[in-house]
Amino acid sequence: VTELTEQIDPEQSSGLDYYPLPAVGERFPVCDSTLQPRLEPRPTDDARFLHGLLEGMARIEAQGYKRLEELGAASVTRVVTAGGGARNDKWRRIRERLIGVPVEAARWTQAACG
Repeated sequence: VTELTEQIDPEQSSGLDYYPLPAVGERFPVCDSTLQPRLEPRPTDDARFLHGLLEGMARIEAQGYKRLEELGAASVTRVVTAGGGARNDKWRRIRERLIGVPVEAARWTQAACG
């Protein structure tokens, strides 16, 4: 993943419209038990495929924040992220571009701290 990520320009669109799900069905931000994962067309370039997957996840995240706002939550003004992805600057920049707010690594990026 690290090698492929290095080939991605996070400021540019992959041109792919993926909705990466591990299986059929989604609960949030869209409640649809029949929603199919969308992972095609599959480019031959693995870096472009990864780029599309990362963008798809970022679009789902952005849709989630929008849905929360529709339900009465305050608008998101920044995202503080943890876990392994927090160390991936290109993934962070893709998220910033598609969510539209700063995405920052938490002071402690492990998923749990204490």
